[in-house]
This record gives sequence, structure tokens and C-alpha cells, in this order.
Amino acid sequence: MAINNNFLEIHRFYNLSRYLFLNIDWEYNNFVKNTGISLPQLRVLWIIKIYPEVSLGEIAKVGCWSPPTVTKMVQSLIAKKLVIRLEPTGKKLFALGLTRNGETAIKINRLTKADDFVLFRLLGTFIPDELNSAIEIFERITSNSNNDFLFDYINKMNKMELKIDYHEFTELEKSNLQKLIQFYNLLRAFVLTTEKKHRSLLVPLNLTYPQLRSLWIINAFPGITSIKISRLAYLSPSTVNVIVKNLSNKSLITKEKSKLKNSLFLYITDAGKTLLVKDFHDNQKSLLAYSNLTFLTIAELKSLNLFMTKLNASSKKNYVQEYIAKTIKEIEKMALQNDEEPPADN
Repeated sequence: MAINNNFLEIHRFYNLSRYLFLNIDWEYNNFVKNTGISLPQLRVLWIIKIYPEVSLGEIAKVGCWSPPTVTKMVQSLIAKKLVIRLEPTGKKLFALGLTRNGETAIKINRLTKADDFVLFRLLGTFIPDELNSAIEIFERITSNSNNDFLFDYINKMNKMELKIDYHEFTELEKSNLQKLIQFYNLLRAFVLTTEKKHRSLLVPLNLTYPQLRSLWIINAFPGITSIKISRLAYLSPSTVNVIVKNLSNKSLITKEKSKLKNSLFLYITDAGKTLLVKDFHDNQKSLLAYSNLTFLTIAELKSLNLFMTKLNASSKKNYVQEYIAKTIKEIEKMALQNDEEPPADN
């Protein structure tokens, strides 16, 4: 099977999208955690505020989370007295509502013009037509992924001004910021939906999605340390340590001691590279992992990638651009491999 002409642009688009989303979320979570909750927990509060008497299943759907993840977050919010159980109406087993403290938590986490936040910095990096075109395409991606219900959520979030205090912004700035919020939420849904799809495809490979991403990073940067993986993958150091341990136990990477105390250089093994190639052939080259993007034209993808590159550049994280460039080169090599000789199973 010849490689789809759009594949490299699709692969580039997903990585650019994923890193933009991770950068925004990482910075946003650092802002929110100072108030005693996490960004995902704040999102739960937003959803309950927008949809009174919402159920756990409805929160999971709107938030693009698994039901167990939502249950854990809600239990924590109830313990913090930010959320309460309500007497259900209709066929619901139970419903949720905000306490006065929950309402306060939303209010104190609204961003102001004085905050140094990534969405504010993005305002000067594009022209309105570029953003409008990107939103239009992301809306089509969202519909193609059967996530149309998100349009109502995003519209109500902006109407209720839950994320930002606009008092010191001009009307034009407010309009552009609300479009950015719309774009960001569509971006988030796209990344999480694609990740969920890819995650399920990795089960036969006995590999988790974070392990796959870490393997790609180690492959791109031979001799990288766990700390640098943490920064590039937007994962906590403790999470990366567990990932590295599991990858090592599976003989997918090797460790080399450095002269620095408690520091290890990491390298991908032949088995690790074989696994990357197998995932490429089975899940990516076939576009199974990116099936929600197959309707996009090469012109649309290239236009999107120019826009996403521009937004990513504002983060000033040059290693992200380097990582994407290196993985694209690796993907090109894999794409040129003879389809008559697929990679062997692990």
C-alpha cells in the first residue's frame, strides 16, 4: 500500500496540535493549582455550572474523559465541598450541583488582563482570518468525530464568561479572545479524541500511549535524560520515571549511567525501534489513528500547519519544533520502507 499523500501533513498537524494543547494546558494548570484545585477539576466545575443537575456520564462526554476519571475528580470536589449531590430528576441515578465555594472557585480562577497567560500572548501572533479559517476546519473535524455537542458547551462558556474577566479588555480583544477559547476547546477535543483512538490501537502492542510518546522522544534525542523527557512530554518527573522503568523492563530502551549523580542517559533499542515501525505501519500509515482527518485536503492541511507552527512558535520552546522535525524525518524513512517487508512482531 502506497503511503497516503496527506499522511506526512496529517502527522505534522497532529503533533503541532498536540504540543500547542499541552503547552496551553500546562501553563493553565500551573495558574489554577495555586487555588487548591487542578485544571481538570476546574473544568468539571465549569460543566456543572453550564449544565445544572448534570450527571457523571454527561460530564465525561463533555470533558472527553473516561467515567472512572470523572468519578475520581467528582469525589475529590465533593470532599473539598465544592460540589454536592442533588436529588435527581427523571431517570438519572443522581445529579450534581455547585456549592457556594464551588461558585467562588470558578470566580477566582477567571483570568484577568494582568495575568501573563498564553492565550493573551497568542493574540498578536495571527490575523483574524487565519483564526477563523482554523476554527472552521476544527469545527468540521469535531463534527466528523461525532462531537457536535461541544458547540453548545463552548458557546455557553463564552456567553457566561467563565474563563476570563473581560473588564479591562477592548471589545475587539474580547471578541478575539472568545474565538481563541473556541479554538482552544476544539483543539483540546481533537487531540484527546485522537489520543483515545490511538491508545486503543496500542493494546495489541502491549504499549501505553505515554510509553509510545516517550519512545518517540528517546528515538529523536538519543542520550536524553528523564528530566528532559518530562519537559518535552509535559509529564511529571515521577510519571516519566515509571514510564522509563517499564520501557526498560520491556527491553525497549537501555540506560547509561552518567557522571552526574542519579542521572541516566536513555537510548532506544532495536526492539524499541521495531515497535515504533510496527505502530507506524499498523496504526498510522493506514490512517487508523487519524481517521477523523482523512477528509481534509492537502491544501487545508498545509494551511493549518503554517498556522499551528506560528502559534507554537510563541511558546519559545525550540526543542518542540526540533522534536517534530526529527520525527517527521523518521516517518519519511519508515514511509519509504518496502511494503512487501512489514516489520516483525516483538
